[in-house]
Amino acid sequence: MWGGVVMTLHRRLGLILGPAVLLWFLSGVVLLWVPYPSLTEREWLLTAETIQLPHCCAALSRLLERFDGPEGIESVRIRMVGGRPVATSQSLNGTMVSLTADSAETIAPLSRESAQRIAVQIAPGNAVEEMNLIDHDVWTVHQRFDPHRPLWKVQLSGERHSVLYISSVTGDVVQDTTADERRWNLVGAVIHWWYFPWLRRHWAWWDQVVWWVSAIGTVTVAAGGLILGREWVKHGWSGLFVGRWRVHRALGVIAGISACCWMASGWLSMDHGRWFSDGKVNAEDRERFMGGRLIPGDVEAIPDFSTTLADETVKEIRLIKMNGIVHLVARTSPSQQAIWAMTGANESPREAFQDEVVKAAARPLLGDGVLTITRPDEINSGNCLGTDDQTASSFLQVETNSPESKGVLINGWTGAVVEQLDFSRRLYHRLFDGLHRWDVAWLSQHCDVRRILMSLWCLLGAGLAGSGIWVGLRRPHAKVLPR
Repeated sequence: MWGGVVMTLHRRLGLILGPAVLLWFLSGVVLLWVPYPSLTEREWLLTAETIQLPHCCAALSRLLERFDGPEGIESVRIRMVGGRPVATSQSLNGTMVSLTADSAETIAPLSRESAQRIAVQIAPGNAVEEMNLIDHDVWTVHQRFDPHRPLWKVQLSGERHSVLYISSVTGDVVQDTTADERRWNLVGAVIHWWYFPWLRRHWAWWDQVVWWVSAIGTVTVAAGGLILGREWVKHGWSGLFVGRWRVHRALGVIAGISACCWMASGWLSMDHGRWFSDGKVNAEDRERFMGGRLIPGDVEAIPDFSTTLADETVKEIRLIKMNGIVHLVARTSPSQQAIWAMTGANESPREAFQDEVVKAAARPLLGDGVLTITRPDEINSGNCLGTDDQTASSFLQVETNSPESKGVLINGWTGAVVEQLDFSRRLYHRLFDGLHRWDVAWLSQHCDVRRILMSLWCLLGAGLAGSGIWVGLRRPHAKVLPR
């Protein structure tokens, strides 16, 4: 009896959700080879203007006085925007405020003329064909763009038909796309992630819809596996591959387990704290890691850094706080930075944050126990995520040997804590990264092999879904009754 129930469930759910599963597999193939457009930190640094240090900045304490508010300052960064130095404060609640660094004047909302000047400087030789102030579109619908909205959307001339998105709050170029990226991702990432603006901009709705659809899709695929097992027990191998089911069942034997794992791990991608820890770091924990929010008094004794950095080609300056110690971080290239710890001692700059300071900053989040730091080259993480962003491979992992197995992940460039780890979160990463991305030791170091193998399995999964739809739509031949 249960077999008939499972068969009916599998057929009906397959007809309803089969097209979504089919599109997930096919769009996954595209996404493997053409990632979703993004402006990486490396790309930004390569095109960023050099800060004119002698005429750069007002007194830092004056800037922090203007930035200071109830929400608290987490960090301040200075860079050139449209030929002028701009300081941007990020608060502990994620909001941003920008001032001109030389006169502490507000720049928001960014004017059309300023946005056009920024676009021309970023992409010299290209003319601005069209400009519009938008809240979002399909390429900027993610919530990470929220602090920057509204955005200036700038269409540029040229063979690539590039589009830049410039924050009206900070003047940053926060996204860029080309015609080829847009075309491929309309059938790739947009379909795979359900990045339809009417749905994705309402995060809670999108989260619920995709979670339930992927959960029911996983049940549908798993039900197919139960049916295969039941038929094999009853009829053996020779009885499986007969009649109108033979192609679908053959693909189920070949790709069923993989398809089920991908559907289940894709469902996990939408977990967001439902079953596993979400790893989020709230404002209170970030402030504890900092040893207190940034305040004007923290920078009153900082020497004039324009002379300290006089011999450097500086693209970005950051002020961050870690364990109560203010650090000045000067980025000179995508792979180089100089860090000064403002402790009062006349120290030479370092390329990385001091281990002792990092451990002391992490201690309030990790509690008692011996702390260890794992450097980027020691972390078993892949480089096949479809991005050349230097930040992706710059994390420091601080762990404790306590029974809770706590840890934190720290951005080695910005000094910010970005994720909290525990047993549940580590298990989530193993399941999702291993099953959905195939981010495992050997494959993560052989990107083309990984892409080819994953593409093959995605095509087999698409064949499984497509053949299931075809079989489900066909009705059994009517039996001819004897006269």
